[in-house]
Amino acid sequence: MGLKARIRAVSPLWAVRTYKGLALGREFLRDFRDYAASTLWESDLKAGTPRRDNSEALSSRIVVHYHALEKGMTFPKPRRPYGIERREELAALVSIAESGGQELSSLAPAMSAIEALDRFNSTGEISDETTPRAESSLEEIPLDAITRFVTTRRSVRNFDVTRPVPDPLIQQAVQFAGTTPSVCNRRSFKAHYFDSRDTIDALLSLQNGNSGFGHTVPGLFVITEKRSAFAGPGERNQRWVDGGLFSMTLVWVLHALGLGTCFLNWSQTHARTDALREAAGIPPTEDVIVLIAVGYPSLNHRVARSPQRPVSEIFQHHR
Repeated sequence: MGLKARIRAVSPLWAVRTYKGLALGREFLRDFRDYAASTLWESDLKAGTPRRDNSEALSSRIVVHYHALEKGMTFPKPRRPYGIERREELAALVSIAESGGQELSSLAPAMSAIEALDRFNSTGEISDETTPRAESSLEEIPLDAITRFVTTRRSVRNFDVTRPVPDPLIQQAVQFAGTTPSVCNRRSFKAHYFDSRDTIDALLSLQNGNSGFGHTVPGLFVITEKRSAFAGPGERNQRWVDGGLFSMTLVWVLHALGLGTCFLNWSQTHARTDALREAAGIPPTEDVIVLIAVGYPSLNHRVARSPQRPVSEIFQHHR
């Protein structure tokens, strides 16, 4: 019996509950401190703080504004004029980035969005660059193909250690997964990938769900979200949603490319997360969402049965 277990065995119930409550409160206080420091969009973007990524905060603000301008021209009957105030705010943010010499990937789309808005408000012409027409029809995938694809994706816990995963395949998967929808098109997720045996072992030693098979994992993703991309109390949980969506898309793409995966949840304390960041070289401004093991499955590997719940338990049609 370990030390913690022995202490718990001889401690009164009220003491155990009090300790757990205080531990939970400590984690919540750290959540508040980090989120508040990382997401104060109205603060001075030039002020340095290790808990806020100023470039990400500025870039995300630019994306939110230009994406709003783009969306306005996708409505059934776009009104004219629109977006005047938001255009001014966007132009001011672009000016801040340019004056600071920041080469943000959001600058070019922002400038084209401003040009498209000005042209639309003056002439009614809708830009094919900022709001291209979607394909009028998509070829329907046969139901049996969908069924096979979805039902054959299972968590793999026995990888072929003799087959390394090609780097181009990993990069292709991440590129495809980058199309995942995200709030206001911020796309603040990031995939950190590791294929060094020593590094993988070090990272997996901090995660509780890989005992018995972690040594066979040839590649490991650590999925994170850039905290400074969000703002305000309403978005305090959004990074987990966006990061989860990206992670699931990535796993589906890897499955389509013939690779096996296993989600490794990151339900850990801040102390353990700090240790992972240090071992992985991840900055303190990124939140760890989940780990994903990836590789070619071992021949004739077994998978857990993992029965589904009946549709009646996961679906309700509100008429």
